[in-house]
Amino acid sequence: MKKSLLTMLLLIFALAVVVVGCGPADDNNQDDTTNVVDDGDTNEGAADGDVPAKPESLEIWANDDEYQFAAIEELVRQFEEETGIEVTVTPRLMADQDEAFQLDAPSGIGPDVIFQPHDRLGNFTAQNLIAPLEVDEATLAQYTGDAVGALTMDGIVYGAPLVMENTALYYNKELVPELPETMEDLYALAEELTNTANDEYGFLFEALNFYHVFPWIGGYGGYVFTQDEEGNYNPDDIGLNNEGAVQGLSEVQSLFDRGIIPRSVNEDVLNGLFTDGKVGMVVSGPWALANFSNALGDNLGVAPLPPLANGESPTPFAGVKGWLISAYSESTYWASQLALHLTTADSQAYYYAETGEIPARPDADIDNPYAEGFLEQSQTAIPMPNIPEMNQVWGPMEDALQFNASGDDPQEILDEAVEEIIGYIEMMQ
Repeated sequence: MKKSLLTMLLLIFALAVVVVGCGPADDNNQDDTTNVVDDGDTNEGAADGDVPAKPESLEIWANDDEYQFAAIEELVRQFEEETGIEVTVTPRLMADQDEAFQLDAPSGIGPDVIFQPHDRLGNFTAQNLIAPLEVDEATLAQYTGDAVGALTMDGIVYGAPLVMENTALYYNKELVPELPETMEDLYALAEELTNTANDEYGFLFEALNFYHVFPWIGGYGGYVFTQDEEGNYNPDDIGLNNEGAVQGLSEVQSLFDRGIIPRSVNEDVLNGLFTDGKVGMVVSGPWALANFSNALGDNLGVAPLPPLANGESPTPFAGVKGWLISAYSESTYWASQLALHLTTADSQAYYYAETGEIPARPDADIDNPYAEGFLEQSQTAIPMPNIPEMNQVWGPMEDALQFNASGDDPQEILDEAVEEIIGYIEMMQ
C-alpha cells in the first residue's frame, strides 16, 4: 500500500478517535469487577429486586442470512408471546453491523440488541457503546466457560453467547470419496478435479479474507498478538510478518500460481459452486451447514483440515458470537432478557437444528453428525483476540491478501501490513 494512502487513513482514524468515549453516561456500566448478581432473577437494572417496567417495544439486529434470520424471528416471536413486548427484527449483515451501530446508537436510532463476534467487544467497550449484560450468576453458569470469557472485558460480562465456531473442511463425498491425509495431498487432488473451463474446482477457500487465511499463517507459527500466562494480549508484539506467517502466505500464493484457487473467489462464489456440486472441498464454518446440507444431502461430509508441510495442523480462528446490549437502550434490563431468551438451552438447540451453528452451552440438546468435524477442528483453533487493537488488524491484512493474490513478495507485503497496524495502534494509544 502506498504511504500516501496510509497517511490519509491515519488522518481519518485520528478524526474518528475524537468520538471515542462520547457514549452515554456510565449509568449502565459498573466500576466493580463483575455484573453478575445473586438474586436469581434481576440485577442492577432492577433496583431492590423490582423488575423495571416493560417497554412497549425493542429492536434487534439479526444477521441477514436466510436460515439464521428465520430462526431468530421464531425465537423472538416466542419472547413476544411470553412478555407482551413487541420486537422489531431488522435484517443486517453481521459484518456490517458494527459500523452502522457506531453511527446509529449515539443518534438514538440504533437497536437495543445486536449480534456480533467476540473480537468486536474491545472496540465497542472502548467507545462506551454497549452495556453490561444484566444476568444472574446461576444463568451465567449454564453457558460454556470459554464462551462467557470471550464476551468478558475487565471482569464484566457484556454479551449472551449464542454460538461457538471455527472453520473446518466441507467435502462432497461424490467427488472426494476418500479424504487426503496431508495438505499437499489435498492440493494434488484439487489439481486433478479442477477444470476451470467448466467452473469445476477441487478445493476452494476465501483466500482474500484474513479470517480464512489465518489457518495457514497460524499453522506455520504466525500469530496476531502474544499472550501472557493469564491470557492478556500484548498488542506491542505482533507476529504477522514472522517466518511462519510469511511461509503461510507464500503457500496461499502458490495456490493461485498453480491454478487451484481463482484470484477472485469470495463467499458467494464458493457457496454457489459447492452447492451446485462443482467443488470437491471448501473451507467454511457452521454458518454454512444448513445451506450445504440441504444442497448435498448424504453426500456432504465435514472433517478437520489435514496437516501442513511442517506436520502441524492448520489453526482456524475460534470465535464466539452473541447478543450485545446497546448502552443507549432505554431498557437494558429487558434488552438483556431478550438476549437471554435467545440463548436458552432450548433456543440454542432450535438454532442449531435450523442453522447448524454450534451452541455455546453444554445443555443444548443437539444431534447432528456434522458437529464432530467442527469439534475436532476446534482442538487446534486459536481464539481471536478481543482487545480493541484487534480492530486495527483486519484492514491492513485484507490489503496484504490482495497484494498476495497479485504475486507481490509475501515478506514485503506482511512487513508493510504490520507497519500499518503498528501505526494505527499507536494512534489509539
